[in-house]
Amino acid sequence: MVFVFAIAYILTSIESQKNLISLITKDFSTTIIPYFILIFLLQFVNWTLEALKFYFLLPYSKNLSFKQVLKSVYVGNLTAIITPKRLGNFIGRNWILKDKTQQVIISTISGNFFQLFITIIMAFCSFLYLYFFKTQFLLELKYYFLLLLFFYSLILFLLGYTIFNNNWHQIFNQFKLFRYFNFSTYHLTSIIPIKRIRVLFFAMSRYWIFIFQYYILIKGFNLNLDFIEVIILVGLIFGTVTFLPSFAPGNLGTREALSIFILGGSALGIEFALVSFLVWLVNVVFSALIGAGLLFTSKAIKW
Repeated sequence: MVFVFAIAYILTSIESQKNLISLITKDFSTTIIPYFILIFLLQFVNWTLEALKFYFLLPYSKNLSFKQVLKSVYVGNLTAIITPKRLGNFIGRNWILKDKTQQVIISTISGNFFQLFITIIMAFCSFLYLYFFKTQFLLELKYYFLLLLFFYSLILFLLGYTIFNNNWHQIFNQFKLFRYFNFSTYHLTSIIPIKRIRVLFFAMSRYWIFIFQYYILIKGFNLNLDFIEVIILVGLIFGTVTFLPSFAPGNLGTREALSIFILGGSALGIEFALVSFLVWLVNVVFSALIGAGLLFTSKAIKW
């Protein structure tokens, strides 16, 4: 339902800016290609960082080559694209890292926890920045921002406790699915604090890759946004769509609609939504195609 409303809102906004579409198409066909190639190259950095994060969380990573782990991440992107919120990435990873299903699932989910922690941190900082430095735009909404700050600070506290507490793995044991399949989360207790900090570093680095991809395309389209504004907008959008239900992979449609809404349905909002879509296309669709190529060329599955 959210996806349907998001697409309807996007189409309505585009309808009111018909002339803008032709200008965007012209820009895309002439000047944007070099910028697009650059964000495509950054996609490899993004998923290499994800592979490093996954590699550090796997209990038996010393017995694996990093190349094998990286391949599993790309194949995981293939299976993630057909599942809501990209939750099916562990399926493809397990196809490559065979016979280690429990460890792959647990390590993938715990890695998602680290990435979520970074997303919430950046969202909290974005709301905090708007509250203190952009009060002229908030007007009577300032008190609602206080509620949002409280909500995100509470989420940060819970996630921080979950990640850095030695018993953080026990949260998984509360899920019936884990008890049903007798999944063991014991190896998570062996992750020392310095290793958790390294995983957080990889997660934060991935987040900044997304910011740079946005900023590069924004410069390519000559949008009137500076680097700080890009950081704030990405923080707001990523932090909000995380809590919105969506069956589309990577919150497709929801993120673009929110981009337009935050920027007041303006031409800038539509262009920023296009940037968001292109970043999604490169990191989700193209990486899934790479995963498909790796899967079939390596014959990881015996038909």
